Amino acid sequence: RVGLILATTLLAQIGTFIVYTYFSVVFDRAICGSATVLGGLLVLWGVAGTLSNLFTGRILDKIGANKVVVAMMVTVMACLALMHWTGAHPWTAAIAVTIWGACCWGVLVPQQYRLVTLMPSMAPLLVGLNTSATYVGVSIAGLLGAAAIPTIGAHRLGFVGSGLLAAALIVSHLATYRVAAVAKAQDGTADARACA
Repeated sequence: RVGLILATTLLAQIGTFIVYTYFSVVFDRAICGSATVLGGLLVLWGVAGTLSNLFTGRILDKIGANKVVVAMMVTVMACLALMHWTGAHPWTAAIAVTIWGACCWGVLVPQQYRLVTLMPSMAPLLVGLNTSATYVGVSIAGLLGAAAIPTIGAHRLGFVGSGLLAAALIVSHLATYRVAAVAKAQDGTADARACA
């Protein structure tokens, strides 16, 4: 269960950072060599991510961690899939970067919540592993991006990122299924002991 949740984080971060690592070349058509536009887009991405982290906890309490993870990852997947087109103009790039930044960082809070609720007594260790999965994902993303750019071009990196988010979504569903199956089995064992 823990492995599947961590694999979700890993794949989601690879998908996000394969684009972010090469931000300036992915968005070069919108930036047009302007350091101000590049800086502005990066600020939008960071501010959106910060605000998302602040408010995701409140949403989590209302609809649950699994639904938040799915909603955020589907949104990031769509943003990355459309980036070939949205990255061509400053205004569409600004909208895409804001939504992408908010949702990609919004995945981390519910992921940590899933891990902590799974084994509260091991919360510090599990949160640390989740952070490690993030950093490993960032590292792998740089390597994959470097390999992909000469083959498909920087403007199409979003397609690769979107595919990785789709894989993360599948793994997330497997994690949800596995967590529910183990919880059901444990409830059945507890009921049997109570009857005995």
